[in-house]
Amino acid sequence: MPESIRAVEIVRQSHQGYSIKPFIIRADDGYSYFVKGLDKSGGPALISEVLGAELGKKLGLPIPQWRFMNVPADLIGFSAMPNVSDLGGGLAFASRAVENASDFTITDLNSTPAELMRRVLLFDWWVQNGDRCLGQKGGNVNLIRDARGELAVIDHNLAFHKGFDAQDFLDRHVFRERGRDFRDYVVRQEYTQILAEALAEWDTIADLLPEEWVYRDRDFIDLTEPTLADRLKILEMFMEERFWGPL
Repeated sequence: MPESIRAVEIVRQSHQGYSIKPFIIRADDGYSYFVKGLDKSGGPALISEVLGAELGKKLGLPIPQWRFMNVPADLIGFSAMPNVSDLGGGLAFASRAVENASDFTITDLNSTPAELMRRVLLFDWWVQNGDRCLGQKGGNVNLIRDARGELAVIDHNLAFHKGFDAQDFLDRHVFRERGRDFRDYVVRQEYTQILAEALAEWDTIADLLPEEWVYRDRDFIDLTEPTLADRLKILEMFMEERFWGPL
């Protein structure tokens, strides 16, 4: 399990995020993080964050470093900040803040490498993350750029969501145009191997998850929805033609 960090200052609640608005918290390692607590987010969303971050890194995506964070009860209790109780419940998920970040906009498409767009699209399709949409009128893209203009891929709490709509994904994903690349059999074979190598790390990644996120009774039965077994079945779909066909 990654070394956990401890919150030392709750700075404010972020305006980012449609479903869950994280808190910006300074930790004892000197860095600031976007933090989502168990009481508000729920175990399934935090599980999706960890799985998304770890699997995404296996695909070579630029995902900010993450940690488990302890948010002391007295830090929450003494704060007058609205919604601060959302941080309770045990270990929280913390994604390191990108300094001087700016939002990704539709004008950034032309300067984004095709290979990176292809990998982000495939990753989101693989983990059934429908939360990266962008059009002429905007959208919830969950991509940012650092001070040098480099892309960072964030927010995966809606991955593996039971409400995933495949057609909506194909119509609205920010990098949807790269889907045509996978019609090339050689390209498809290359990425099939990449996904297979990433999924080979499943047991190691799943072992990172805190028990309180996964288990809700003394019998240690996985009662999260979807279960880890359900998520694994979703990820294994890349071995079938029905996974690649719609792209």
